[in-house]
Amino acid sequence: MSPRAAPSRGRRRAFLLIALLIPAVAFAALEGGLRAARYKGDLGLFARLPILGGRYLGVNKHFAARYFVNVSLLPTPSNDLFLAAKPANGFRVFVLGESTANGFPYGYNGTFSRILQDALRDVMPGSTVEVVNLGIAAVNSYTLYDQVDEVLAAKPDAVLIYVGHNEFYGALGAGSAERAWAPPAFVRAYLKLQRLRTFLLARDVAVGVVRRLSPRRPRRDGPMSLMQEMVREEAIPLDGPTYRRGRRQFTENLTAILGRFRSAGVPVFVGSLASNLRDQRPFRSVPTRAHPAAGRVWGDARQALARGDLPEARRLFAYARDLDGLRFRATGEFSAIIRRVASETGAHYVPALEAFAAASSDGIPGSDLFWEHLHPTQKGYHLMGRVYFEALKEARFLGRSADTTLLRPWAAYFERMELTEFDHRFAWHEIRSLTSRWPFVEREDPAGYPANYRATSSADSLAFEAVNRGLGWARAKGTLADHYRTTGQLLQARAEYRGLAREQPVNASLLVIAADVYLRLNEPDRARELLERAYGIEPSALVCHALGSLELKSQRYARAIPLLEQSLRYAPDNPPVLYDLSRAYILIRDLRRARAYADRLAQVRPTFPGLSEWRAMLATLPEPAN
Repeated sequence: MSPRAAPSRGRRRAFLLIALLIPAVAFAALEGGLRAARYKGDLGLFARLPILGGRYLGVNKHFAARYFVNVSLLPTPSNDLFLAAKPANGFRVFVLGESTANGFPYGYNGTFSRILQDALRDVMPGSTVEVVNLGIAAVNSYTLYDQVDEVLAAKPDAVLIYVGHNEFYGALGAGSAERAWAPPAFVRAYLKLQRLRTFLLARDVAVGVVRRLSPRRPRRDGPMSLMQEMVREEAIPLDGPTYRRGRRQFTENLTAILGRFRSAGVPVFVGSLASNLRDQRPFRSVPTRAHPAAGRVWGDARQALARGDLPEARRLFAYARDLDGLRFRATGEFSAIIRRVASETGAHYVPALEAFAAASSDGIPGSDLFWEHLHPTQKGYHLMGRVYFEALKEARFLGRSADTTLLRPWAAYFERMELTEFDHRFAWHEIRSLTSRWPFVEREDPAGYPANYRATSSADSLAFEAVNRGLGWARAKGTLADHYRTTGQLLQARAEYRGLAREQPVNASLLVIAADVYLRLNEPDRARELLERAYGIEPSALVCHALGSLELKSQRYARAIPLLEQSLRYAPDNPPVLYDLSRAYILIRDLRRARAYADRLAQVRPTFPGLSEWRAMLATLPEPAN
């Protein structure tokens, strides 16, 4: 039997091609199937909102799922919106960062980005100013690097950055439970691969296997906060191996971030890092051969302050922070890195740390500007907004037309944050909830907060429910505003509605309710302003009726009647609108239409209050001459 002939070169190439195509086709089919099934949902940074004709984009509430696989609750971004189609006169700024950028413990109207937006809109009246806050808790420079492409696609005019405190315990950080054991360049590549649903599936499978095989982490008493869940290494000595990894990742990531924005021609403003030095004792003392214990140094700093040796006190407080083994605050070295990398990449350095020191008693930031170890008070956030504004001003607003004579006194921007008693109690409860747990206490007191808390007012009660019972800020604040309105406490109601409208600027229904409060306070001009805004957002039946009624009351019949008729087109046979139209037509002496609408109302709602008397009055009027 003769030996079989060897395959030809063409057949060998065909076999090789098929061998390569089979896994490629299988991968494409799996990827396509996972996308069709919307595995993991929408993980894009931005999402088009279904309201308002899809004209607006918002920050995707679920995008943080890219970074977290070991936490029970995802951190969420702000509710900021921006136009999907950037207007020709648009001035668009994105704020990138961690929980401080996000405005914790206030969130919502407590962010420095809102203060900056207010000031920019005042000095740039000819521009459509949009300041969009992308900050979320428990992230670091890896997350910011991952956001660059999507931010660039949104056509920013400037990017503001405040990042560095979470470099060790933020997602993928050097000491984090979400740690990645690889050099920064590989981790950045890993983040790119997470755009593939197949990769996410493989990641989730791998994490599940590791969880089953790994010994359980010791669990502290009670449910863990996000702060607890993110920590793997509780003792990271200064200049130790993990510290050096965190410093390296921050330096490389920040350089890459600023370099990419620079290549795209987008100016970046990056701030130095402030924290509570004077009034926050170090969480962990980790003495080494090279350094003393953090607690001892902090005590020495307190003694230096007491004897009036301010230079020594400043040095020792900063050193104690740097020695804190539980790294929830960036060391002074990180601000030095920010300054150096900003200089090397042509970014704008924003002296936030220096501003906090200058605004502090004795030049040592403490509880006058910070709630706890890290997060600013209202005064602190107001200061941050001003510092970033001044940086933009120094950059001549990037060539945009601006009139700084239109800038209000900075105290006015403090007031325009619209933080009420409710908001301050909300922040207080957020902080109390945080500081009643590890690492602020080693063992939680089951009989302490929140179990034994007794509210001191309606605002405090709802703030407590918002933080501890899942009611949420918006629902709690809306409930309080409605309570004030229905009980006649109109000034308090106005304050709450103003805060809600600031947070939800395109909620037309909310603007109508707020306008009603202004009318009851005899402020018709302010009510008209809100109703005009609502009409521009969504000319619904409710909005058209409210604005039409106001114009009718103001004897502007030529506009009132079209608005009321427009309301009927959205909601036919609405009794109050029919009644108002009948009244409007009699006021312009159109008896035929006045009677027609009154008769239509009688068919729809014969028991409508005052209808019988109104129709009887109309019946007494003489028929108009032809």
